[in-house]
Amino acid sequence: MNLIEKIICHNAIGLKKKSVKCGDIVVINVARTLASEITQVGIEQTIRHLGVTKLWRDDRFVLAIEHSIDPRNYHEKKVRHRIKVCEDFADEFNIKDFWKPNQSIVHTEFYRQLATPGTIIIGADSHTCSHGCIGAFAVGMGASDVVMPLITGKTWLQVPEVIQIRFIGESGFGILGKDIILHILKKFGRNTIGLQKAIEFSGNIKCLSVDSRFAICNMATEFGSISATFEADEVTQAFIKKRKSKSDEIPLYFRADENAQYAGKYEVDLRKVQPLVAKYPNPDDCYLISDPKLYEPIIDNGTIVCDTIKHLDGVFIGSCTTTENEIILAGLLLDVMLRKYALIPKKRRDKPYHRILTPGSVIMTKHLERIGILDIYRKSGFRIDSPGCSLCLGISHQKAAPGEIWLSSQNRNFRNRMGKGGIGNLASACTVAASSFTMEIIDPTNFIHNIDQILYHDLIQPKHLYSVKISEPNPIINMDDEDEDEKENIDIDNIEQEIIRGLPQIFGDDIDTDIIIPAPFIVLRGQELANKSFNYYRPEFLDKLKLGHDIIVAGDGFGCGSSREEAVSCLKIAGIKCIIAKSFSFIFYRNLLTLNMLGIIIKDDDFYNNLTEMTQIQVNVQDKKVIIDNRHFSFSMTSIEEVIYQNGGVIGLYEKYKDRGFSELVKQAIVKTENEDQDCNSGSCSSNDLDW
Repeated sequence: MNLIEKIICHNAIGLKKKSVKCGDIVVINVARTLASEITQVGIEQTIRHLGVTKLWRDDRFVLAIEHSIDPRNYHEKKVRHRIKVCEDFADEFNIKDFWKPNQSIVHTEFYRQLATPGTIIIGADSHTCSHGCIGAFAVGMGASDVVMPLITGKTWLQVPEVIQIRFIGESGFGILGKDIILHILKKFGRNTIGLQKAIEFSGNIKCLSVDSRFAICNMATEFGSISATFEADEVTQAFIKKRKSKSDEIPLYFRADENAQYAGKYEVDLRKVQPLVAKYPNPDDCYLISDPKLYEPIIDNGTIVCDTIKHLDGVFIGSCTTTENEIILAGLLLDVMLRKYALIPKKRRDKPYHRILTPGSVIMTKHLERIGILDIYRKSGFRIDSPGCSLCLGISHQKAAPGEIWLSSQNRNFRNRMGKGGIGNLASACTVAASSFTMEIIDPTNFIHNIDQILYHDLIQPKHLYSVKISEPNPIINMDDEDEDEKENIDIDNIEQEIIRGLPQIFGDDIDTDIIIPAPFIVLRGQELANKSFNYYRPEFLDKLKLGHDIIVAGDGFGCGSSREEAVSCLKIAGIKCIIAKSFSFIFYRNLLTLNMLGIIIKDDDFYNNLTEMTQIQVNVQDKKVIIDNRHFSFSMTSIEEVIYQNGGVIGLYEKYKDRGFSELVKQAIVKTENEDQDCNSGSCSSNDLDW
């Protein structure tokens, strides 16, 4: 088994043997679940709907108020309501790990204090994958999907395809995780080799701090991946030993077997990594700072939205992606620019430049203050904001104004991400800091060379490393010994006859959830939510829907980006009958299954060629065929998809079978799988099994 298979195997329940392989359907124990005030709305709604009065464990749920909250908007009615909802829930369910407004981004203190090697972590946020930095298997899901482990302690999973990315060489001083993941995005492209797969990072990882590993895993979701995991090693153990908080979880240090199978093996030479900038609106559209193409006009949907990004209106250092190590390094760089080069932050008369630093937590802020780093930022013209997601989502107090050009150390530069009409570009904190004086994009390399390396390492490095004991999986075998005759089994007959007819609305590749339902609207519910579908990107969407264009047809990576399940529910409420795409993001497809909406994968280019929005589409669900112009195109559904769809989604399964639903779901799906003779070839799942 590879590393991720071993983690899944160890945490699986009811296996027949002590191993799993790609394509296996398993029930897994979930160590912890995560949520924010934005996703908590959907979580609580589902919990109330199911009539749940007690969580599986009140000490294994981490809730943070971070996405939309800022001390400058506490007075707003909607903000006070969100705070109250979370506080009331935390009180009612006795939540032990509750981060009140602007105390911590949920991911920041979770990986620093609680995430444990060898465990499975599920979060209602797509950047939950960050916690693979600690040697866990961490996956983002939609709010309703997260309710299942929250109330049962377990969920279901189909063992994913895994790709291996091996690091060779060692990066130069000042190259941290953000530069490395931008290099990976540039080298391979988003939604390509990692799409709907898990990533195992290996090779020369001892030169990477846990903070750097965090930044790399954090943006695996921008790569299109389900998750990303580093093997836990001596560096991980030293990081954990610094923790003050105690947990009853036991760290497990797994290693991939030498003959482990992968869907693909790739290599990244850390010696070749240089500072890059990801140009709006794609996180993989990365350029060297010296590349003239970086400064060419940005054309989006045939319209020039920006003549050049060289001249900046704002710089932002923050978001969960930007770790303490990176903030310290960028602060020392600013100190060099202030003291050695005597630079002065540029000003302008018409309107002020924006220079903002938002550390990830109060704990981090206090430490940065204590060691003098925040004072350096202030002298460099930065405003220090309270911890939170801030500009990374653009729904709090601070937003990018229409047409403003920003350079940011956050993780996403999607359309309207920093605020409607704002133009966000991504870089490391050092690149952002170096660019902050002149407010033009500048390569930080020469300034980094002048940083006192001994001082930096004294500030960030653990003093001692200890050897670790390698673990092997020890799963729970044959969980259920009850008399099979006394059980009510799930009906697994074929899907009932269902015919869907309609006209399409056609979209391209990489339609992200910020496009489907912009962030400012995700707190809405019902028809109000539906009315905001594609609000910024395609305002005519709802009018076309009323005219019968109620089937979405798209390219690769539909639903990439955020984990927000509102991207599914808004379309379902609006009246979309089904979505046909070349591929879906993992989280979006899980949300389709959970909320019982039909997603169909067709890769055949002949289906898309010559398709217009006046082409009549017929979907025969039982026969698994899509018909256009008397041509038939087949699609597949795995056994577990059929069982879930037939039973009204994952929520429907729980309503019928309560805690036993997952176990019965897996047992019956396995029966169907065996009957259909599904298999995996050379350790990698067949395309029919794991397209999603």
